[in-house]
Amino acid sequence: MANPISYTIKIGTVGELLVQLRLLQYGVQAAPPLKDSGNDLIALRGHAIRCVQVKTGTQGVPKWPCKKKLYHLLAIVHLEGEGSDLDLNHSTVYLLSKEEVDRAGREWEALEGFKLNEQRIKELFCE
Repeated sequence: MANPISYTIKIGTVGELLVQLRLLQYGVQAAPPLKDSGNDLIALRGHAIRCVQVKTGTQGVPKWPCKKKLYHLLAIVHLEGEGSDLDLNHSTVYLLSKEEVDRAGREWEALEGFKLNEQRIKELFCE
């Protein structure tokens, strides 16, 4: 018998798994740390190692992490759909460095320039 999973836990976990899959598409290995001390994923590409904080939303842009939080990259996930009817193929992942977070807009349209793609990976993993 399993304990129920809250909607918040489900959405957050789906977001983290989607980020892992999308990063893998671009040759980045990512996995959750053994103990969650505030970083959701540790990402590796070549010699670059990045701590990743993941925030996921289905409606508005999720709340930014506290400025004191230690991380290198912030992944913002816009999940399409709701409840059990999530459309992962049409969901979007945005990837920002911690330095970019303060100057990034907090609306989906303002995040378009940070969409996860090959160029963003090259920029954020120093290639």
